[in-house]
Amino acid sequence: MKRLTDVGVHIVTGSEEDTAYVAPPPQRRSRIELAKSIAIPVLATGATTLLGLGASNIVHLQNLSMLYLVAVILSAMSSGRFAAIIAACLSFVLYNYFFIEPIHNLSIAKPHQLFSLIIFLAVALMIGDLAGRLRDQVARSRNQAKSTQALYEFSRKLSGTARLDDVLVAGATHLHATLETGVVILLPEDDELLLQAAWPPDMALDSTDMTAARWAFDKNERAGHDTATLPQISWQFLPIVTSHGVAGVTGISMADHSGSLSENEDRKLMAILDQTAIAIDRALLMRENAKTAALQESEKLHTALFSSLSHDLKTPLASITGAVTTLRQLGGKMKQSSRDDLLLSIEEEAGRLTRFVSNLFDMTRIEAGTLKVKSSPVDAADVIVSAIERMKRLKPGIAIDTSIATDLAVVSGDSGLLGQVLFNLLDNAAKYGGDSPIAVYAKNDAGRVVISVTDQGKGIPEKDLDRIFEKFYRRVKSDGRAAGTGLGLSIARGFVETMGGTIKAESPAIRKRGTRFVISLPTFEKAEGEAASR
Repeated sequence: MKRLTDVGVHIVTGSEEDTAYVAPPPQRRSRIELAKSIAIPVLATGATTLLGLGASNIVHLQNLSMLYLVAVILSAMSSGRFAAIIAACLSFVLYNYFFIEPIHNLSIAKPHQLFSLIIFLAVALMIGDLAGRLRDQVARSRNQAKSTQALYEFSRKLSGTARLDDVLVAGATHLHATLETGVVILLPEDDELLLQAAWPPDMALDSTDMTAARWAFDKNERAGHDTATLPQISWQFLPIVTSHGVAGVTGISMADHSGSLSENEDRKLMAILDQTAIAIDRALLMRENAKTAALQESEKLHTALFSSLSHDLKTPLASITGAVTTLRQLGGKMKQSSRDDLLLSIEEEAGRLTRFVSNLFDMTRIEAGTLKVKSSPVDAADVIVSAIERMKRLKPGIAIDTSIATDLAVVSGDSGLLGQVLFNLLDNAAKYGGDSPIAVYAKNDAGRVVISVTDQGKGIPEKDLDRIFEKFYRRVKSDGRAAGTGLGLSIARGFVETMGGTIKAESPAIRKRGTRFVISLPTFEKAEGEAASR
């Protein structure tokens, strides 16, 4: 025994006895199909007999049996093997009665004629069986081709569907069209299995049905009608299995089925469920990716907000604190002009801090959707002049060229919001335009008022023209430093769109330099007319 090599040892454990295969029960024929299976062979053999009687004077007697074989083949191709058997038996009787001596009698006078009839019957049965099988095979091939095409179209439809709700509705409707019965799809939500899609849409489940559905989901096996779990209910539930486990449950209404699903129906059902499971898995992954991207964007926003807060709050607070400390400690020893400069610095930094907090508040209102605007007539010319005067008080040395149409129409909006938009644009132009003058133009254009603010700075790259309206996006000034908080233009766009207008940036604006911001607002008359038509 010690010299033995390459000996394999196999341990065979006991297992449950295999369940004997049970062939699916034959499908019952409808009354129409049964009547057709009887009528066609009767008509075919009857017509053949009449033809044979008419041609008996022309064709030799022994060749008339070929006509009955044609009738058997036609019956088989038209209605299947059952009709072929009937046609063969009728051919045997009619051929004997009308064409074998003695005529009009079923008795056979000569032994060789009996042998010929038996051979004829055997051949007719074989040919009818083969033709019937061929017909059934052709029918199965056609059904399989249709099923494959339908599954391909369903798969292609799912491949272009990204939203989970659309995937579920597509799966329910396709199952309903394939099985011609009610379909429901349930998915877990907050540790509870809920009905997410149904077709027809009015399908509902009672408590017993939901118990079977939860069993199918928890145990990953069929439950309900024609299963070992709650077989008395009218629904059969199947788990939807993805690569990450059971994603949900599909329910098939069996109220219109006297027994279980046929083998062909079950095969179609599983193929559709496999495609649906893949689409559900993809939709769930896309949803998770969207949540992850949203969290990353939120984290990025928070980081930018904290960075902006740390700079834009700390800087004015440090200036104010330094100026106040200097005044308290050295105020009596300083010249009046120095004290005035420190007080002016305190005032400017306090105003800067106020504007920053106001911008944050405005941005919060825009994102929360709480910014409500009552459409009222606004004199755009007065608002433009007021915004320019406010800018000049903040920066006395700034140069602003203004051109306002004398017949400038009244716009629909909010004067306070429009004034803040124009001030933000002027402040942005002052930061990036250098010492060059700022141009402000306003005119009427096809039922709208167009206002433009143009600077003569170095301009904006084309790829950044849309990004400048994003929160906390800041361009670099001519001295290489980032200016502002990155909120002014984002707030301007939010205010303009709330008033029903549009805002865009164009660069270059003048002599291959500069940036122009163009605001388009509806006139009050046009806005009122559109509201009345709605």
